[in-house]
Amino acid sequence: MSGSTLLSAVYGYEVTSAHDPLVRVVEKALDHLNEAAVPGNFFVNVMPWIRYIPDWVPGTGWKNTVKEWRKEREKMVDTPFDYTKQQIAEGTAPHSVLKSLLAELNSKIDLGRGYEEQEDRIKWVTGTLFGAGSDTSAATALVFILAMVLNRSAFLKAQAEVDSVIGHERLPEMSDRGSLNYVECVMKEVLRWQPVVPLAIPHAVIEDDEYRGWGIPKGSTV
Repeated sequence: MSGSTLLSAVYGYEVTSAHDPLVRVVEKALDHLNEAAVPGNFFVNVMPWIRYIPDWVPGTGWKNTVKEWRKEREKMVDTPFDYTKQQIAEGTAPHSVLKSLLAELNSKIDLGRGYEEQEDRIKWVTGTLFGAGSDTSAATALVFILAMVLNRSAFLKAQAEVDSVIGHERLPEMSDRGSLNYVECVMKEVLRWQPVVPLAIPHAVIEDDEYRGWGIPKGSTV
């Protein structure tokens, strides 16, 4: 669900089924990217110099794996990008993040040879936006459901706020966000309670500091 929503928002691509060919391309690439990111899965991450060992040396099969996964990553980025560009050329592209970025780029007629470089940046920015937001959005939704199951009183209060602000005749809109204060707090608590990525990396104070009257000595972990 989150993947199809992001494909629509970022590229204007409407997913028609769970077996959609583009969804399969994306899922395959993301699965391998996640596998590659696991510490210890590839010894080259511990000893980077072994990447210079020739491919024919026994034990370097991982190099072929990396090459294949790189192709999958590029296909994940190129395929939806090329799709949207074709739709724009045909005049049938719905509104999307990529369409807006390309329109802004095309309005800058003085880029010259820098056009291709800027277009490539846009391609990878939108690819990253989709790739990084797909699994994390789905995981956050699951954490939210778990939080509501475990905290019925919070669920009822949030639902009551949604009913009072939005009613039962329409879906929420971005303009409603300022009126959904409790729902906003619930979502922030969900992100704090079970973050889907390790955002809370410890930091250390490099010099004595003070915050709201609290003394923070140099070297303190925050």
